Amino acid sequence: MKQGEKTEIESSVEAIFRGQSKMTCRGQITIPMEVRKKFNLRPGDCLCFLEVDGSIVLKLGPLILTQQ
Repeated sequence: MKQGEKTEIESSVEAIFRGQSKMTCRGQITIPMEVRKKFNLRPGDCLCFLEVDGSIVLKLGPLILTQQ
């Protein structure tokens, strides 16, 4: 899949491929340059990992949880 190419994950979800990364043995990943530039990510920014329908979604944080 090419960067920037749109794909349909499910009928209600559209995703744009922005690159991929391998996890190191220490559990670290590198965020692709295109993603860092597009979202103006800087060292020290908080990123949250969310599980959505069996997939991992990365969200710029901090995430504020509320109790319902």
